Order: sequence, then C-alpha cells, then structure tokens
Amino acid sequence: MADRVGQQFGNYRLVSLLGQGGYAEVYLGQHVRLSLQAAIKVLHAYLTGQEAEHFYQEAETIAKLTHPSIVRILDFDVQEGVPFLVMDYAPGGSLRRRATSLRCRMGTSALMAKPGRSI
Repeated sequence: MADRVGQQFGNYRLVSLLGQGGYAEVYLGQHVRLSLQAAIKVLHAYLTGQEAEHFYQEAETIAKLTHPSIVRILDFDVQEGVPFLVMDYAPGGSLRRRATSLRCRMGTSALMAKPGRSI
C-alpha cells in the first residue's frame, strides 16, 4: 500500500506508520491545532456514496461502545473515498507485542487459566 506519512486525514497529520494488516494501516497522527496524538486507521478501500453511508452508520455504532478492553473511536470520516477511524493512541506497541513480552516475563502458564478453576 501507499506510504501516507505526511498526509492529512481530517484534523490529523500522519506522522509515522505504527502497523499494517490485510485491510488497513495504522498511523500515529498528530492533531493539526492541538498537541494531541491519536492512532489513525486508514482502510484499504475506496467507498462510493452508498458504501460511505454504511461506513458512517457502522462507525457511529462502534464509537458508542465503551469498555476497558475496547479502543475508543474518537472520530471517523471518508476522505476522497478512503475511510478512516481516529482512535485513542496507546503507546508501547501492539497488544500482541505486549502479550508476548508479558508471557516472557511471567511464563506462559501464568497467563492461562486452568480448566474448572476460576481466575
């Protein structure tokens, strides 16, 4: 996919690539007027008008979710047909990297519950 570092999505300038997957790239974004950082997920898609409306509806629903285990959606939009989500930025690497690091420090068995026993 195209390197979008330096581009602006909404009120955020993309500073660096944090990660990429099969359907999206995630960038560190810096708000253009405020000194706030966010994770900007740019989807590998081009949406038409009706598809964009569906994206808006789905993103609005997701943005209403609040739970400690769910990354909060701060904003969303479609820019020149490209959908993106603005999310809370959690520095310190990916969840996968954190879990791997924790397993290395604690041992794999410390993270796994034994069948029939409560955690």
